[in-house]
Amino acid sequence: MLKIDFCKERGKNLTLIKKIVQYFKNLCYYVFRIKVHKSSLVVNMEKGEMKLTVFDVANFFRTKEVMSNKKLQKLVYYAYAWYIALNNDEKDNIQNKLCENTTFEAWVHGPVCRTLYNFMPSNYGIIDRYDGKINPTISGEIEDFLNMIYKTFGKYTGYELETMTHAESPWINARGNRAPSEPSNNLISEEDMFVYYNSL
Repeated sequence: MLKIDFCKERGKNLTLIKKIVQYFKNLCYYVFRIKVHKSSLVVNMEKGEMKLTVFDVANFFRTKEVMSNKKLQKLVYYAYAWYIALNNDEKDNIQNKLCENTTFEAWVHGPVCRTLYNFMPSNYGIIDRYDGKINPTISGEIEDFLNMIYKTFGKYTGYELETMTHAESPWINARGNRAPSEPSNNLISEEDMFVYYNSL
């Protein structure tokens, strides 16, 4: 009897935790949308400008703090996904992207850019703060956008950001029917990013 009661209590606690996570996630996105609307931020890199790489974006976030590889991956993912959502008009014609030659895979611990992952040491260990030069393209509206991403999502841990992405359809759709602990290198659809983040 005690075991059954414990299981019921555990189930109630998990449900409550999920509701709390969902609430804060919705609040996080709501605040982000308000900031974007108030600043009328539409970020488009003009032709002829130097293009950003995933390493440029990662280095920008690395100047903010020492962080886990997991947190860095999620910050870069949210920057990439929200840029697509805010700077394209339709899901079938995604031309404006934050950085070139970048894809995210639906790994067990959330979205991961394999190129960035392979470059960074120690897997999900700690990534040192970056003290080098930032790509000069990261200025003006681009810098404002990335700062907004960091202000919105940077207050969360890597684990919290992982939990958030696990509740979102781009990662869920890419995972398909895989078990929670089953590895996957399925690409997360940019169309799904556009549709999902525009729906919030």
